[in-house]
Amino acid sequence: MSAAFDVACSTVVFRVVRDELCVGLPRDGHGVRAIPQRAPNAEAGDAGLDAAARDAANSAVSLRDVMRMSRAGVRVILSVNKDAPARARMCIVSWAIARPVVAVHGAIESLEANEHFVPLSALPELDDGTRSLLACAFEAFLDATLADALTRRLLPRHVLFRKTDGFAARSPLEAGLATIDAANGARNEVPAAAAAPSASKVEANSSGIDIPIFVALLPDPFPLSSLRALYERLLGAPLDRGNFRRQFQEIIAKGPIRALPIFERDVPHRAGQLFTFDRPAWNRFASLEG
Repeated sequence: MSAAFDVACSTVVFRVVRDELCVGLPRDGHGVRAIPQRAPNAEAGDAGLDAAARDAANSAVSLRDVMRMSRAGVRVILSVNKDAPARARMCIVSWAIARPVVAVHGAIESLEANEHFVPLSALPELDDGTRSLLACAFEAFLDATLADALTRRLLPRHVLFRKTDGFAARSPLEAGLATIDAANGARNEVPAAAAAPSASKVEANSSGIDIPIFVALLPDPFPLSSLRALYERLLGAPLDRGNFRRQFQEIIAKGPIRALPIFERDVPHRAGQLFTFDRPAWNRFASLEG
């Protein structure tokens, strides 16, 4: 007897809010935080999956704020309901990066004001199925980060090798995403089927340029200290400031990042110089580094 599946596109949106890497978890009709999902149009093929993924992301953040979007994999979730037969839901998982929430008129928008987003370091109680989808998206997001040409150039070799040599817990945030048993919740019954990133990427930025991960997570322009702090927080690895700056200056010399003649304002420390991303130069840099 063949099994019946409900198919859904689930999109996990990552965003930096108040210097924290956060995830978009809007509340569903019952007030429970959930990963946005949409049913695809089966007749449209991959275009239907891509459209459903974008629609799901739009439940957490406006699509004009989405900088990158890519497929992550597949999860099959078995719904457990004592009043109804068990039914499996096949989820095509995607991850997206949204523009950061930044200071506006001297005031930083709070997490409460952007209620869809919660810190990955302080997740609320989530059912097992939701954590499985979130873990799938985060793993793909982390893979893309470590494969990024900017990351490969900036991270010291011993840190990069330690994070890419196949060991678990590459990020301290991964422990918080571990699947847990939840009473009357959903269970991940089938492991993820790995998705080929090159074949399933969904480009969300209007220019079509595959912009580097951390440039998408930072405001534009950004200080060097914010870039270094994001790497340290995500990977749980302290980075030597002098070496990091020297590597960054080499990237500036190659063009994809430009130094601006302006500095931070209204900060409780020495104001740092600001930098911006040069889109045309990035393609040349990424192709050489790849």
